[in-house]
Amino acid sequence: MIDNTPHPAPRRRFARRRGITAVFAAAALGAALVTGCSSDDSTTTAAPPPTELPDGARIVAESAKTTQTLRTVHLKIDVDNLPDLPVETVSADVTNETQGSGAAMGEAKVKLTPDDPFTEAKFLVVDKVLYTQTGGRYVPAGPAEKIYDPGVILDKELGIANVIANVANPKAEARETIDGIATVRITGTIDGAVIDPIVPRIGENAGTMPITLWIQDVAPPASDSAKPSEAASTGDGPNLVRAVVKKDQGEVTVSLSNWAEPVNIVKPAG
Repeated sequence: MIDNTPHPAPRRRFARRRGITAVFAAAALGAALVTGCSSDDSTTTAAPPPTELPDGARIVAESAKTTQTLRTVHLKIDVDNLPDLPVETVSADVTNETQGSGAAMGEAKVKLTPDDPFTEAKFLVVDKVLYTQTGGRYVPAGPAEKIYDPGVILDKELGIANVIANVANPKAEARETIDGIATVRITGTIDGAVIDPIVPRIGENAGTMPITLWIQDVAPPASDSAKPSEAASTGDGPNLVRAVVKKDQGEVTVSLSNWAEPVNIVKPAG
């Protein structure tokens, strides 16, 4: 027997489908309206807040501590518009495995005496003696301290770590990329007597000079405990990447790289 009684279920299912369709349509319309408003008024989209800069005094103190434990580094010095200095350019590998007896090897443009013109030559500094390359061999040119001794850059008491530690009123100003390295730019001042061992005679009649440091942007250490002085740096940490000191109308740029990479310097025979 066939049941001709009308069945209401299909209508309910159809009504339910229509309700769901209406919800999706409303949602799509709302999304379209939001998209339309955003495209018409781009100023309503908030930019992410800038990353907070580290404290200038803290990053300088951490960099000085890290630099004090460096035993090898590559040094570059460029002097601009300061003709009275005994050095114009330096590019050298420096090691100071034994404090007070640094060694360096590279190329430089220096004055062998104050009245001489600048001479560009390959050089070595071993046991505080400067050797210059002549005819394919290195010959003594005199005490390095009387001409120029790049080995002092890693001296704990007189070197670049001491310069960093003595920057006055350090202020973090910006994040910048230097030679592919993320850094924090720090400005401050430095006493001429502090930086004079690094760049001889720059401190003469200078008093206080403006200095800018670019220090590698790394996370702060897990604790504030001092690193043991006998533990040599592994090359990690807030290394100094660049420093610029201004004097009169000129400036000196000191750049460091290849932190803690092997350096082998052999004293010339004879």
